[in-house]
Amino acid sequence: MASVTQLWDSKNYMSNGLMAEEVVTEVLIQKAGETVWDSIQRITEASICMNHNHSLFEAKMKTLCAVRDDLKDRTTKYKSAKQRTMDDWFHRVMVVEKLAEELENRFTEKQESSKLFNVFPRSKLSKQMASMCLEIGELSVEGNQLADTLVHKVAERVVKMTAPDISYIPTLQGALDKILQDLTNEHLKAVRVLGMLGAGKTTILQNLNNHEKVASMYERVIWLTVSGEENNKENLSIEMLQNMIVERLIVDTEGTTDVTKIGRKIREELEGVKFLLLLDDVKSELDLDMIGIPEGAKGSKIVMTTKFRHVRFPSCSNIEVKKLSESESWNMFHKLLDLHNDIKDKPQLERTTRKAVSLCAGHPLMIKMAARIFKAIEKRELSEISWSDGLQTLRRWPQKGNNEPMRDLLKFCCDHLDNEQKPCFLYSALYPEDTEIFTEGLLDCWEAENFLKCSDDSKISGRNILRHLKNVILLEEGATGRYVTMHKVIRAAAINLLSEDMKDRCLVKTSEALQKPNGGTTKRQCVDLWTDKEWISLANNSLDTLPDCPRSSHLSTLFVQKYSKHKKIPDSFFRHMHSLLVLDLYMTEMTTPPIIDIQAELPGFIGQLKSLEVLDIRGSGVVKLPHQIVGLTRMRRLLVSFTISTQGNYDAIFKLSGLEELTIDVDSEMEDWCNKLIEDVVEKVSTLPRLISFQFCLHNRVIDVIQVVDDTVKIYMPKEHHLRSFLERRQDLETRSFQVYIGCFISRGPEIPEFYRYDRYVKYDSGRGGHNDVINKVLTKVHAFELINHNDIENLSSNVIESMEYVQGCLIQSCNKMRTIVGSYCTRDRSLLPNLERLDAKNMPKLEKIWDGHVQLGSLSKLKTLVLSKCPMLTVVFCNVIVQQLHELQYMNIQDCCRVEEIVMCAQDVSPYVIPKLSTLILCNMPSLRRICPRLDWTSLETLKIHGCPTLKELPFDSNTAMKLQSIEVDEDWWKALQWSDSKVEERLGSQRDNLAMEYVNKGYLFPRMVMAMRPECIPSPVYVKAVNIRLLLIMSNNSLSKGGGVLAKHLGGCGGISHPPRFKSRRTHLVARRPNLNFQIAKDVV
Repeated sequence: MASVTQLWDSKNYMSNGLMAEEVVTEVLIQKAGETVWDSIQRITEASICMNHNHSLFEAKMKTLCAVRDDLKDRTTKYKSAKQRTMDDWFHRVMVVEKLAEELENRFTEKQESSKLFNVFPRSKLSKQMASMCLEIGELSVEGNQLADTLVHKVAERVVKMTAPDISYIPTLQGALDKILQDLTNEHLKAVRVLGMLGAGKTTILQNLNNHEKVASMYERVIWLTVSGEENNKENLSIEMLQNMIVERLIVDTEGTTDVTKIGRKIREELEGVKFLLLLDDVKSELDLDMIGIPEGAKGSKIVMTTKFRHVRFPSCSNIEVKKLSESESWNMFHKLLDLHNDIKDKPQLERTTRKAVSLCAGHPLMIKMAARIFKAIEKRELSEISWSDGLQTLRRWPQKGNNEPMRDLLKFCCDHLDNEQKPCFLYSALYPEDTEIFTEGLLDCWEAENFLKCSDDSKISGRNILRHLKNVILLEEGATGRYVTMHKVIRAAAINLLSEDMKDRCLVKTSEALQKPNGGTTKRQCVDLWTDKEWISLANNSLDTLPDCPRSSHLSTLFVQKYSKHKKIPDSFFRHMHSLLVLDLYMTEMTTPPIIDIQAELPGFIGQLKSLEVLDIRGSGVVKLPHQIVGLTRMRRLLVSFTISTQGNYDAIFKLSGLEELTIDVDSEMEDWCNKLIEDVVEKVSTLPRLISFQFCLHNRVIDVIQVVDDTVKIYMPKEHHLRSFLERRQDLETRSFQVYIGCFISRGPEIPEFYRYDRYVKYDSGRGGHNDVINKVLTKVHAFELINHNDIENLSSNVIESMEYVQGCLIQSCNKMRTIVGSYCTRDRSLLPNLERLDAKNMPKLEKIWDGHVQLGSLSKLKTLVLSKCPMLTVVFCNVIVQQLHELQYMNIQDCCRVEEIVMCAQDVSPYVIPKLSTLILCNMPSLRRICPRLDWTSLETLKIHGCPTLKELPFDSNTAMKLQSIEVDEDWWKALQWSDSKVEERLGSQRDNLAMEYVNKGYLFPRMVMAMRPECIPSPVYVKAVNIRLLLIMSNNSLSKGGGVLAKHLGGCGGISHPPRFKSRRTHLVARRPNLNFQIAKDVV
C-alpha cells in the first residue's frame, strides 16, 4: 500500500494539472481484484524501479548488439540456410535499436527531472523498458539460433580478371602456351616468368588465370600480387599476403592475428586441394611454408613473374619474355591504333608509323604509348605533316640504352604535360596500385585542389585533361567507362616525380616503409614525418598506430583507404588539419573513428574542418553522422554507407546545402528495406539545391536518383508524391532540360521514339489511383510524356489533358483499364493537346476510342505521327469530328488491332481534302478491317504498306487520287484478290510499282527501309545492283525462278537458282526465302 505522502504527492501532481489525463488513465486501468490504491502503488513502485529496469535494458541491448556484430562478421565467410529469415532478423534489430535510442533519450530526460512530479511518466517509461527487455532477450536467443544455420561459403574455383588479348602477339602467346605445357609436367613444381619492366609478364599471367584449361585442371586458382608499390624493393609482408589468401579462400581465422595460426588455417584449407598459385611481381624470396602454402600438394603448381634473376623456386622451369619482334611490334601498334586500311593508300604515313614502331625497340608498354600518341594526332588530322610531328615527338624520347628506359620515358612524357595536366597526373598516383579510380571522384579532387582554375567550367576542363592523359596512356580506361587505372610502372615513375617536384611536401608510403624507414622509427620521428605535408597516401596499410597529433596544418589531401581492421585513429589525429580538402577513409573499418566519437574532449570536431570538400567514409564503420557535420559548408562530395544492422543518420546530410554529389552504399540484400530506405532519403533530396549527382549503390545494381548529363538533369522519384517537395524547393524544372522518372529507374531510359527531340520529359510508370496535382503541375512544363503500366485509370482526366498543353510527344502503354485517351468530360471551351505532334498507344487491352465527345477547334491540330499497336477493343481509329482537325498528320501506323473495321469514319459532308499531308500509311495484322476511307483524295500519300488484312477487299483510290504514291508493299495473293472499281487504277498502280522498282535497281540502290515489289519479267538483263545497299527486294512469281530472277541472282551473288542462295561478301547482306509464294528476297540489316 502506498504511503500517505506518496498518495498526497500523486494527488498534488493531478491537482497541478500535470499529465492529468495520463494519470487518470493509468489509475483506472486496474488488474482484476485490484483497488485504485493498489494501482497507484503499482505505478509508484514501477517509477522507483526505473533505474534498475534501465540497467537491465542497457545490458540486454549490449548483448543483442554483440550477437548482431558477431553474426554480421560471420556472414562475410558463412552463408545462412535461412537467409531471408536472417535479413528479417537484422531488420527487426534495427527497429529495436531505433526504439532503444528513443527510450534512452527519454530516460536521460527523466533522470534530470523531478522524481516527485514525474512519477507517472517515469512509471510508464520503466514499464516500457521492462517490456523491451523481454523482446530484446528473444531477439538475442533467435540470433544465436540463426548462427547455427550458417554454413561455410565455398570459394570460387577461379576469379576471372580483365586481360588484354595476346593471341595476335606470338611472343606473349608463346610464353602462355609454354606455361600451360609446363603445368602438365609432373616433375616441375613451379614456373618462373622472367622479363624486363613492362614486358607483359602480368598480362600473360592474367590470361593464364582466365584460361579454360586452367579452370579444368585445378580446384582453386589463387592470384596474389606479391609486391606492394613498384618503388619498394621488397615483397609485401607475410601478414598482408596471408590476409589476401584468407579473403580469397574465405578462411575463418576466428579473429586471430598470429601469423603461425593463420598459416595453419590456410594449410588446413588447402589440404588435399589441387591448386594453382599465381604470384605476380615477386621481388625477393618467399617463405611459402610460413604463409601456409603446402609444398607439392596433390599436383599443385606455382607460377610467378619477376624481373629479378635471383628470385626462383626449387624444381622450377624458366620462361623469359623477350622483346617483341619487328612484325609483332607493328601488328600490336596497328591493332591499338585501329587504322583499318586507312594508311595502305598513303605510303608516307605507313613509313612514318613504321619508323615510330622501330623507336619503341620491341617494348610492349612503349608501343602502347606510341600508339596512343598517334591516335591522339589521328583524331585531329590524318595527314603526313601531323604524323611526322608525332614521329619527331618519339625521336625526342630518351635513348633506350640505359638501365631504366621506361622511367626516363615517363619523365619525358610528364615534362611535356602543361601546367594544368601535370599536377592532375601526379595526384592520380596517390591512389593505391592497381586501383580502379572513379572518374567523377577524381575530377572532384582535382577541382578541390584548384588544379582546374583556368577554366570557367572546371568539369569540362577536367574531362579534357583526363582525355589527354588517357590518350598518352598515362591513365587507362577501367573496366567501365566510369573508371580509370594507372599502370603500376607508370605509377612508380609518377611517385618518383612527386618526390622530386614536391620534395618533402608529399608522403606516399607502404606500411613497411612508413614504420621502418632507415631501420626504425621512433614515435617522435613518426610525428615529424607528417609535418608540413600537403598530400599523404597511406592506402592499403597495416600500421599499428598513427601519430597522436601530427603537425599537418598544410595537409590538403589524406588517403587512408583500406586501413587495417580494428585500428583506431587517435582522437587528436585531425586536430591541426585545418586545410584538409579531401579525406578518404574508404574501407578503413575502424572500431571507433573520431568522426563519430562525439565526446567531451572533441566538441564540435567536424566543424573544425571548414575547408573539407570531399569526404569518403564508405565501409569505415561510421554508422551515424553527428550534427556537427552541418558545419562543413564547403562540402561538395560525400560518400557514406548504410547497413540494415545500423542506423544511418541521414538528416544531417540534407543540411549540407553546398553538397553537389552524394553516394550512399547500401550493404543489404533485403529488397523491402532497401526500397524503404530509398523512399525515405529521396523524400528529403529537395533540400539540397546544388545536388547534381545522387545515387544508391546496392549489392547488385546502382540506382541513380539525380544525374546531370549534357546539361540535362535526370531525376528518379519512387512515387509521385516524392516529386512534390522537389518541385517546391528546386528550380531545375524551371530553368533547364530535364527527364523525370516516376516509378521507374533512370537506367531504363525513354521509350518514346525520337526522344532526343524533347528537352523536357516525364515517364510515369506503375502508378496507382487517379492522377494528383503533382503530376498535373509537372505536365505543364514537359514536351514529352510517357504513361506506362497504370492499372487504375480509364482515361486521362480533364486536369491532366489540360496540363498537357505544351506536350509534343506522348506514349501510353500497358494501361490495362484505359478505355479512352480523351474522355467526353473534357472542357468544351478550349482546344486540347494543341501542340501534340506524336501519339503512340501500345498494348492497351481495353482501349475503345482515342477521343470521346466534343472536339474543340485547334485540338490535335499539330499531330504528325500516330502509332497504334495491340489495341484489341478498338473498332474505329478516327471519327468524323476528329478527322477534320488532322491537318498535319503525315504518318499513321496501325498494327495488331483485331477489331478495327474502319480507319477513318467520314460523313457525307466531310471534305475529301482532310488529312491532306498523310504520306505514309501502314496497316498490319488487322483481320476485321473492311475499309480505310472512301472519300479522301490522298493528295500526299507516298508509301502504302498492308499485310494481314484479309477482309480489306479494295483500296480507296480512283483514277484521280493518290497521284504521289511511290511505294506499295503488300502480300502477293492479297494483291491479286483485290477488287478494282476502275481497271485504269489497277494498271496505273501496277505499272507505277514496276517502273519505280526498276528505277531504283538501275540506279544501283534501294532506299533504306523501303520495300519494292516487282514482277520477274520486268527485270532487265543484265542488272547491276549494289547489294550492300538493298533493304528488301521482292521478286514476285508463283512459278519457278524466271530467267530475269536468275540473272539478278547471278549478279548479286555469283550463282543462280533458289536452291543455292548467293553468299555475299558484305557482312550486312544475306539472301533468304520467307514465303512460299515468293521465290526469294534479299534483305540488308539497317544499322
